[in-house]
Formats: sequence, structure tokens, C-alpha cells
Amino acid sequence: MEKPGLLPLLDARLPLTEEGVAEAARLAGVSLAQAWGVVRYYPRYGEVREGRYLVDDPVARARGIGSLLEGTVGTHPPLGLEALAPAYVRVEGEERWVEVGGRAEPFATFRLPFALGHGRKLLPPEPTDTLEAYRAQGGLRALEAARKGDLTPEALLKAVEEAGLLGRGGAAFPTHLKLRAVARGEAPRYLVVNGDESEPGNFKDRFLLEHHPFLVLEGALLAGFAVGASRVYLYIREEFQAAIRGLKEAIGALEEAGLLLVPTEVFQSGGLYICGEETALLESMEGRRAEPRLKPPFPVEKGLWGRPTAVQNVETLAAIPRILEGLEAWRREEPKLFSISGDVAAPGLYELPLGTPLGEALRRAGGEPEGLKAVLLGGAAGVFTRDFAFPLRYRERLPLGAGAVVAFGEGVDLWAVLEGLAHFFQEESCGKCFPCPLGTTVQLALVQRRVRDARLVEDLASTLKGSLCGLGQSAYWAYRSLLEVEGAA
Repeated sequence: MEKPGLLPLLDARLPLTEEGVAEAARLAGVSLAQAWGVVRYYPRYGEVREGRYLVDDPVARARGIGSLLEGTVGTHPPLGLEALAPAYVRVEGEERWVEVGGRAEPFATFRLPFALGHGRKLLPPEPTDTLEAYRAQGGLRALEAARKGDLTPEALLKAVEEAGLLGRGGAAFPTHLKLRAVARGEAPRYLVVNGDESEPGNFKDRFLLEHHPFLVLEGALLAGFAVGASRVYLYIREEFQAAIRGLKEAIGALEEAGLLLVPTEVFQSGGLYICGEETALLESMEGRRAEPRLKPPFPVEKGLWGRPTAVQNVETLAAIPRILEGLEAWRREEPKLFSISGDVAAPGLYELPLGTPLGEALRRAGGEPEGLKAVLLGGAAGVFTRDFAFPLRYRERLPLGAGAVVAFGEGVDLWAVLEGLAHFFQEESCGKCFPCPLGTTVQLALVQRRVRDARLVEDLASTLKGSLCGLGQSAYWAYRSLLEVEGAA
């Protein structure tokens, strides 16, 4: 049965007191011990030291983290600001600020610059902050057709299947299979939008949420309509405050226009990398620590509150209205968003056809492959490569992930970048299964000592492969690939 979520109840009582935690536990129907376990688990409920923090991402590491840390009190996990790096977070009392290029803006209003987006289908040619602006760009046609009965759930599912749409969050699972599995389940069913983008190097979902909320919502509502969902939840990273506010306003506008086909609400995420794993995400929504579940059963069978649940990535859902606009056009040039940052002249978000060679993608962003030492493809859970002819599409030799591309010039110390990735995995491991916290801790020590023993790395890989979820299972990819790049140099 659906209950008030513990996290929203705790958020409503910030700053927390013993009485506030006890009241939240009572309203959520959970034990006081569980409530305190959640409070101690999620960083946002702890005390944060005031001061200036460096956003620790691969680009900052490449710029020389030692000098960037001067005048700071520590580091902050990546925030999807790689195209603007180095960036800082400033904490003053209860307020948080993003600082880029010497200018500071509150979290509540900060958005990625609109000029970072380059595309035609998935990216808006101009801001679409209002329903009228989105409609003027051709939006809402599919949603209105569904409301009038001109578009049936089966027709929608068939279009998604014929488009061959794969999940854009990194797993590349066929979207129609997940949606059909939920549609076959017993009611109530749910659709959850996974907007907890925490992978270093990625900022595509953040950009869509901040600048194209109506496209994301139209896709989510259509998917919810197709599976017969009783409710749609948008699980959004807690730090994306401007996106959260904009989504709530967009939901209100759609409801006023009679286009909110399924009740929809925003849920602030737990604020950890592991929250992006779909079962850990569901655990946090149910008011527990964000720890992956054993599978099977899968969420499509037993997800949120034990009901059939489709968890879909932001970009995946944004693709659905575009597919319905013209299936053949979509199939001719299937667009994918790539977050390109680092040593390129114009870092930003680029919409490119799947299969575009890596070198061509870099040149679109003003990068010259011949002058690069390597590229980190796929983010922290990705690989270093110099294969600039590699076609950027799924189910190839290298992992595409969610589409992060971070370029590093000849002067970059790639081991410093790798140390940042290793530290990220070690910090973000939830600790539920033994191989992950053990393996990521050992990996960090090896990387800090710059151990180049390939056999030792394979032993490390054997340990991490036993992890419960993808965080641990992919944690060694960048380490192993860096040794390969060095060997090929």
C-alpha cells in the first residue's frame, strides 16, 4: 500500500531535531530505528561545514586538483558541471551556492547555460519554460491524441518497439519490453522517472529537466498511459533545485490544461550515486537506505511498494514524443545526447545520430583527436580510449553508458583523473555487499600508488564482479582501460 514517504517527511522538518525525526517516523509508519538509520545514511541530513568546496569531477582533476583546492574546505561530489569546470559549491548556513567563473548563484535558481545545448529533436531550439512555448514548438500533440482516444496504449507501445528504443540511462534495455511487462501486471502500477543523474561526466538529463521539462513530462505521461500507471513519480536529484521547481510548475500547467493523464509528482532523491540504481532508488522512495535489492524479482514484477513498476531514464522518456511525431524520421537518424567536456573548444551537450564516430563527435565540440592523450567514455563507469573511429552506439566493444565523453589533452595526468574516479567509487559504495566496499577501497590504494600490474588488476576485477549491482561491477573498468591505453601509447 502506498504510504507517505519518509524522505519527504524528513525534508519537511529540516533542520532535523529528535522530535522531528520521531514525528516523521510516526507519519511514515516506520520504526524510530529505521528513521534514524535513514538520517545517518543520507548526507543531506548531516551537518555540513560552511565554506567553499571544489566540485570533484574528471575535468577538475585534469586541471590540477591540488591548486584548485586552495582556499576550500574540501570537495563536493560531481554535479553535472563538467562543461563549466572547475566549479565550486559554497555553503553559508542553510544556503548553498554554485560558483562558476567567479560568479555565484543559489542552488534554487541555478541552471546550466542554455547555450550548452546543440541539437534539433531532443534539445529545444529555444527555452520551453511555458506550456505555450512548448506547444508552439509542436509539443503536446501525442498527449492530446491520447486524451482524445486517437492514440491507444497498444499503438504507443508498438511505435516504441518499432523504433527500437533502448534505455538511455546506460543499460540499453529495450524500452518496449519493460513497458509491456508492467502493462501486463496487476494494478496498481507505477512509472518512475529516474532523474538522479550522478555519473561523473554526464549532464544530459540535468539539461533536459532544466530547459525542456514539458518534453520530459509528455514522454513520462505517455509511458504512464501506455502501462496503465496509477501514478507517475519524477525521482530528481536533490541538488537540481531549479529543475525541481520548474517541473512542479510544469505539472501544474498540464493539470490546468486537462493534459495530466496520470497523477504526477516530484520526489527528491536521496542524493547518492547509488540512488541511480533502479532498485536502490525504489528503496529510498519507500523510506529506507538506498541499497540495491536482490533480483529477481525485477521492478517490472515487484517494484515500488511491491507493485509492477517501470523505472525509465529521463532521456529515454523524452524520446517517446519524438518517435510518435515520425517513426521513419526517427529510425533514419536515431538521435542520442552526448555530454562532451574537457579539452575541447566548445564543451556542451550534443545531439548526434547513434553510430557517430568518436572522433567526429569530438570535432563537433571543437576538439582535435590527434592532440588528445585519451578520452573517458561513459563516465566513472566507463573506459579510457584512443579509438577515435569507435562508433558511438550501444552493444559495441566499448561501453557507451549514458553518453559521457571527457577529452584529455597531452599534458593531462590521467592517473590523477583515475584517482578521482577511484575515490568516487570508494565513497559512493553503499556497503551492502562485501566485494564492492572491499574492492573499491583496495582499488583506491592501488591507484594512489600507481600500480601498473595487469594481473593484480584482473584479481581486483574478479572481486568486484561479485558485487550486487553495477557500481561495483564496473568500478575497475577505467583502471584496466588506462593500463591498456598506456600499453598502446
